[in-house]
Amino acid sequence: MHILQQKIISRLIHRSGARFAELKPEGLESNHYVYHLKSLIREGLVKKSGNLYQLTAKGKQLVDKLSLQDFRERIQPKIVTMVACKNNRGEFLLYRRARQPFLGTVGFPYGKIHLGETILEAANRELKEKTGLSAKLKHRGEVYLTVYENGDLVSQILCHVFSGAQSAGKLVGQSSGGECFWSKLSGLKKSELIPGFLEIVKLLEKHSPGQLFFGEYVFKLKA
Repeated sequence: MHILQQKIISRLIHRSGARFAELKPEGLESNHYVYHLKSLIREGLVKKSGNLYQLTAKGKQLVDKLSLQDFRERIQPKIVTMVACKNNRGEFLLYRRARQPFLGTVGFPYGKIHLGETILEAANRELKEKTGLSAKLKHRGEVYLTVYENGDLVSQILCHVFSGAQSAGKLVGQSSGGECFWSKLSGLKKSELIPGFLEIVKLLEKHSPGQLFFGEYVFKLKA
């Protein structure tokens, strides 16, 4: 974003609206100001309402993600849904990642929540996209996972954890994102599990479906 557009946006961050003259940075020629103001309007970040210019919903989304010191987008923890399904043979529905971070590790299927989704909608969508299956899902709790590798932060995720029952559909095996399969925990090596997997399994086993749980875990790995 052009620095002049940043200045205009900055003046709207702490106001519900501002008049044309109030938005104009000092010492700036009017034609330059008008050009950049119109650019912000074309991009859907600013709108005119009566005599006032205001941030649009898109503009508010933008400033909510920005650092006001340098106007760069802040790197923030991911918010995901994670689904733990178990069949009548005692096997878990698992997902082996085919991408970084945690390439090759095994855990429950999970994915980012899309803007505008409820967590249940996101969980159902991710389960279908990752595995090809659908299930009756129940929200079980939240887990906050922070992972360091050689002292550097690699991942920080807030997981809305769901359990799934009565799964139906045709399991998708291999995909570009990973591999889905059913397995008992006894068939897995601890070294191949994604950080936090065993901790989440313990929380699911410890708490009844009617008890919401919360866990926070920090992992310090060495490559």
